[in-house]
Amino acid sequence: MPPILQIIAGTPIWVWVLLAFLLFLGVRALRPATAPLWRVAILPTVFFVWGLYSLVTLYGLTAERALPWAAALVGGTLIGMFIAGRQTIRADRTRRLVRTSGGALTLVLILLIFSIKYIYGFLHATRPGAFAEARFWLTELALSGVLTGMFIGRFAGLWRQYRAAPHEDLLA
Repeated sequence: MPPILQIIAGTPIWVWVLLAFLLFLGVRALRPATAPLWRVAILPTVFFVWGLYSLVTLYGLTAERALPWAAALVGGTLIGMFIAGRQTIRADRTRRLVRTSGGALTLVLILLIFSIKYIYGFLHATRPGAFAEARFWLTELALSGVLTGMFIGRFAGLWRQYRAAPHEDLLA
């Protein structure tokens, strides 16, 4: 069996279930949607917790490892806020709903984060010694931080727009 098929076959089933769920969310985000603010906050929260969990379990919470991740997170947050600022929304303050125009960004970010976590998970399992080199762990932390930050920044940008947008009844 070719090595790539061995890798795929050796992947736990829960990883594929997670991918299917994430793809569902990403494809759903392609279309315009009205949702409560708490629901819009779910993916940024999940990816932040996942990134922090990976940081702590793989590297420990040391300044040497946490600071690059945090710096990348801040950079990604700024990028996400910039992107969200270019998106138009509608706000229903009575019901705390937001209507977004939809687009590919959520799906692209989900696929990037999943792919990076998958690839680096494989590398940690098969070549743990490689992560003694800064170029491996620093790249992983930077990618994780930037992409997670983009989700957080997008939510923060949508929240800012929600607060500034005129009230509309989105269920009328």
